[in-house]
Amino acid sequence: MEGYASGGLAASGDAGLAVLAGELAGLAGELAGAGAVRSFDEIEQQVMVRGRVLLRKVVQYVVDAQASAEWKLAGVADAAGVPRTRAERGHARTMVSQFGPVVIRRMAYRAPGQPNLYPRDAVLNLPPRRYSWPLQRTVVEYVLAGAYEQAQRLVAAATGITIGKQQLEQITIEAAADAPGFYPALAREQEPGQDRAGMPLAISADGKGVAMLPGECRRRGARAPGQRVRNFEKRRGTGEKGHKRMAQAGCVFDVGPAPRTPEQVMASKAGACGGQDTPRALRRWYTVDIAADRAATISAIFDEAERRDPGHARTWIALADGDNHQIEMIRGQAAARGITIVILIDFIHVIGYLWKAAWCFHAPRDPAIEAWVTARGLDILHGRVAGVIRQIRDLAGKNPPGPGSEHAKIIRTTLHYLQAKQPYLDYPAALAAGWPIATGVIETTVAYCGREQRFV
Repeated sequence: MEGYASGGLAASGDAGLAVLAGELAGLAGELAGAGAVRSFDEIEQQVMVRGRVLLRKVVQYVVDAQASAEWKLAGVADAAGVPRTRAERGHARTMVSQFGPVVIRRMAYRAPGQPNLYPRDAVLNLPPRRYSWPLQRTVVEYVLAGAYEQAQRLVAAATGITIGKQQLEQITIEAAADAPGFYPALAREQEPGQDRAGMPLAISADGKGVAMLPGECRRRGARAPGQRVRNFEKRRGTGEKGHKRMAQAGCVFDVGPAPRTPEQVMASKAGACGGQDTPRALRRWYTVDIAADRAATISAIFDEAERRDPGHARTWIALADGDNHQIEMIRGQAAARGITIVILIDFIHVIGYLWKAAWCFHAPRDPAIEAWVTARGLDILHGRVAGVIRQIRDLAGKNPPGPGSEHAKIIRTTLHYLQAKQPYLDYPAALAAGWPIATGVIETTVAYCGREQRFV
């Protein structure tokens, strides 16, 4: 038996098991033997390293036992119906498991001029690559958590297996091949027996800049960083550091409503309002595409939302970050499909503008800044947007910033933002109905995709 017995397959399964049991007893006896004084970390390291070798031998023993018991099949033919008339034992294939390489022997079914068929590969569910499925899953988990080089080191530390960077990339790409069909299939599986007629239906979209290789940008006229005119000798300036392309992300989800008051939303500490409930994003569907443009992504999320509500009987909500072009696309899609949709601007973005405005009217690190932002945030949540605009104007009139100063620019931008977005700031109705008022679901797509979360 390869790995712990010389020669081909072991003649006796009992003998192979005895060898394995002897090695396990030998390892335990060596570490626990009389006079052996070892630290716990040394014991753990020895068990991990030598135990991994022993586990590889266990896997090898099992597949060898299966190979020796494989029966010749009758009527083996390929997809085109060409029969394989001969069967030969001993055709080997090495599979790299989490414990190390294992040699898998199986019958080959042959015919002159035709490729061999290995039915046992399907029985064992062997992947096309030489790396086992569990090892590939480990690779993908580590790649998702960081860079390829980091994943390479983590896989080697956890399994003792070193995988090249190119192989890591190929495994990750292949693992993502089924992603486009995953969420639609999952949503359809959840549909039977679920009453969502009264649930609001929410959509959201966003973009994320992704660093690209030269020549892979969306704009054909873009130059590679090395071909651009350099403004400085010792460092690159704005627009000279590389290329980015916007990956377009979108999501559709059913809303589990939870009515709240503005005071509950603006509570300064978690749980300060008695642990009130917040809206939940249920049955989420995501799409992320580096090749698609924004219009295609928004069209895709409307397609998914219409699949859930073909009769347009539910309340439709669009959560946006305030981008005018995105809002116009959402309104255009809704109008073209005959859908009445409520657009809400992300309240977190609104609060961000209030913080910037507050810094223009207070001394740095003044505790009154937070109180001012909280009060103005409550005003907006209560529907008093016009009053907030008027207060900012009055403050700017009493303490006018210098012409062309940064404070003047911030105040002007804040006033323009609140005025332009006022039609999409109907937070009183949204909070009373239990809707979300922030874009947390799409903002945290990468970090929390597939995990239930609560959001503002």
